[in-house]
Amino acid sequence: MMFYRLVLCVAAVAVACFVTGCSQSARLISIQITPATASIGTLGGTSQFTAIGTYSKGGSHPTTTQNITDEATWASSSTGVATISSSGLATAFAVGTTTITATMNGSFGPVVGTATLNVTTGVPLQRELTAITIIPSSQTLNTIGGTAQFIAIGSFNAPPTTENLAGNPNFLGWVSSEASVASINSSGLATAVACGTSSCVTTITASYLDPVSGTIIGTASLTVSPGSPPLQRALSAITLLPGSNTQTLYTIGETSQFIAIGTYTAAPTTADITDAVTWASSDTGIATINSSGLTTAVACGAPAASCISNITASTTDPVSGFIIGTSNITVEPNGGGSNLPSLSVYLVGAGTGTVVSSPVGINCSGSGAGCTAYFPQGSTVKLTATPSSGSFGGWSANCTPDNGNPCSATMNTNQTVGAIFN
Repeated sequence: MMFYRLVLCVAAVAVACFVTGCSQSARLISIQITPATASIGTLGGTSQFTAIGTYSKGGSHPTTTQNITDEATWASSSTGVATISSSGLATAFAVGTTTITATMNGSFGPVVGTATLNVTTGVPLQRELTAITIIPSSQTLNTIGGTAQFIAIGSFNAPPTTENLAGNPNFLGWVSSEASVASINSSGLATAVACGTSSCVTTITASYLDPVSGTIIGTASLTVSPGSPPLQRALSAITLLPGSNTQTLYTIGETSQFIAIGTYTAAPTTADITDAVTWASSDTGIATINSSGLTTAVACGAPAASCISNITASTTDPVSGFIIGTSNITVEPNGGGSNLPSLSVYLVGAGTGTVVSSPVGINCSGSGAGCTAYFPQGSTVKLTATPSSGSFGGWSANCTPDNGNPCSATMNTNQTVGAIFN
């Protein structure tokens, strides 16, 4: 009798579940994005979207909702207008309208929610100069009338974050503290004038009047030693490109390339030494770097501002001894950065020239840095260099062929390319 009653109870439960759907798992039936329409009024501004999924068990069970923002796959129909991160944070890049979608797989296929994002004005974030670095930081001339080229590189708080200041209308120009020792012209070319002792030193100054931060000054030193024999060719400095506070990785596992540019005391005065230095990351828990200068984002378990690892490139020169160059990398997961890999081109050396890309996007002139563009994942970008003074000295090793013109860079990751004009 007990067995018979147990069978009846099980049968009753089965019938009830068949009618009410109590044995079915909840299935996703719709996605609502909040807000349904959003506007960003500043280039570089952001807007957060939230995805709410509606689930049903069927039968007489009520539907339930759940926040699925971090589980959904986000996309922007026009990444040229705005991109969106894996956490639903959109970033504006140009005036226009784009459709934001959040997608998840349901029981019967993908379920999609949509929203509209309008970028309403083309006013960029206020950009200001924060520092000037003069390359090289020191030079020596051994003959009266000899010349030495200086380049002023500005660091800014908004893209392009690094720029050659030559030709910028706010650049105030160059000054030599001891004009009787060495003069310097408006292009940063210094000339040894005189030295009544065995060695004379003058301070070279580059200044810039920023509308926001005021006058910013960078300095370097120039030594005139006319009675000394010419120096052996020795490495005097290592400059890392991109410089400090100019590279951010927004996804764990994302990579980005650093290059090392060496400055020497004799011609050729500039060379790519990326593969000849020892690379190191100060915090490999944040980002690692391999022997070719390629960094990889590892983790960021703290606020974004603290997820910074210092990057160094060092070598021991037979003449000048130990030389080190420094920069850093920021890891900021879900920071809303571009989903397209970036290509940054730096023009270095004592000469000047132009670099243009095909497809269009890169158009650099003069010398220094500041040309950045975004290209589709996996695409090939062809770079062509044209010297306007001096000669073209080749590309960094990650643009092939590095001694040919043009060269090609494959956009499988963020790329940094150096063009050398001597």
